[in-house]
Amino acid sequence: MISTWCAGLPFVDPEKWRARKEKLRKRLIEDLEIGYLDEDILDILRKLFEFEDIYTISSCSGRITFIDGNLPWERKDSSIVFKKHQPIKLEELLEVLNTPTLRRLWLVVTGPIIHASALNMRSARKLLTIARESGMKHSGILSINKEKGIIVELKTGIRLTHLLKISQHTLLKESEAEEIVRVANESLIEGKKRLNKLRELLGIQKLV
Repeated sequence: MISTWCAGLPFVDPEKWRARKEKLRKRLIEDLEIGYLDEDILDILRKLFEFEDIYTISSCSGRITFIDGNLPWERKDSSIVFKKHQPIKLEELLEVLNTPTLRRLWLVVTGPIIHASALNMRSARKLLTIARESGMKHSGILSINKEKGIIVELKTGIRLTHLLKISQHTLLKESEAEEIVRVANESLIEGKKRLNKLRELLGIQKLV
């Protein structure tokens, strides 16, 4: 079915693709040096770069974010108040709640996501198979480009969104705060478990 779908699509230029892979490899090292890279996922990114026909473009190991904005998916007129790639503490939630809110305050938990490029369809399909076996069931091919290659998205579908405040009016009762933290952390950890399964399938030692 995939071969039929690919009929007539542009072939990836191997020379341009490999030049881009080297450029992205250098950027990965630079991001690590300046502290921009999410180190929870570094071992997976390095492993994927080891494959001859694959490299990674962007990634996130999963995170808990508090957003001040009208809607959690809008970028215009919104700002990130707090974000963390590890479980949060009750004190951190309470501190965010005490911060002045301009619009609406949202709690958003997202699972891990990796964008990668494959040189050919065989490698793209192999990567998707591994991803889906690890529990990243929402993975798929996003696009095909002569220079950028076959762009693959590895995604779990894990997402939790909760409205906490409207302006200075807090919707969350103090007695509910601890439960919100617990559920947010459970959601984040579930995503980390799927990353560990991906590590296992890629032959990488699991993180504790």
